[in-house]
Amino acid sequence: MRILQVGCGGLGALIAEATLAQGHELTIVRRSHKAVPPGAQALYLDVVAGECLSTLHTIKADILLYCLAPVDGQSYQQTYVEGLRHVLAHVSLSQLKHVFFISSTGVYGEQQGEWIDDATPAIPVDAEGQVILEAERLLDELDCGHSALRVSGIYGPKRLYLLRLLQNPARWPTKTHWTNRIHELDVAAAVVHLYQHLADGKSLPGHCILTDGVPTAQHEVLQWLAAQQNLPAPETPPLQPQSGKRIRNGFLQQTGFKLQFADYRAGYASILSSLK
Repeated sequence: MRILQVGCGGLGALIAEATLAQGHELTIVRRSHKAVPPGAQALYLDVVAGECLSTLHTIKADILLYCLAPVDGQSYQQTYVEGLRHVLAHVSLSQLKHVFFISSTGVYGEQQGEWIDDATPAIPVDAEGQVILEAERLLDELDCGHSALRVSGIYGPKRLYLLRLLQNPARWPTKTHWTNRIHELDVAAAVVHLYQHLADGKSLPGHCILTDGVPTAQHEVLQWLAAQQNLPAPETPPLQPQSGKRIRNGFLQQTGFKLQFADYRAGYASILSSLK
């Protein structure tokens, strides 16, 4: 298929590589003049600024992927809402079969250990989640298919938040906080898997969750990481009160997608091995 991908940061580059590996034609729109993965065509445009975007209308694409995150002081509103609005105003919508938007499980406001799945209503409680949900709603105005991909906490060799947290005892959790993760390689693979889902003539919902489906208390992950490195670890806090949410990935499983890293142990074992 012909893919138009807006954004080529850390995650976008991995998605692009996975897209090309499956033999799709790929055009990447990015602001930076850095190279794109070999085999992709590049358009250097600033979609957030919204200037000189008429070229987008000439791109013949079956699928549009919007994969941007705020950089250089850009606000969530500018990046997720205004940037997406600019793109949708300039692409050839009549050509598109489907639009994907990389969203976030931050649109779910639950914070007391509740279980979340694809059927849970999105009711954000913070400003960032509200803006991302506003961007998702731009998709609802489209005549073509569309899916917001609500991604949980992404980790990988350059996304080492929990490893840094382990090294800062002052920030160790003092109550049970649930975390939800997915390795960045699995995010990229899942996106391309959904491309193929469409190519096979199967339908996609307006949103779905991308996570490994193994929510774990943060202190448990830190204790495991500490044991792997012979470092001090936080104590186990009392079960109550709880914070965070526990997220399932029901639809992603139903599509037959198989994770490369089934849980945090598999993912972080690979990362720790690469850091030696």
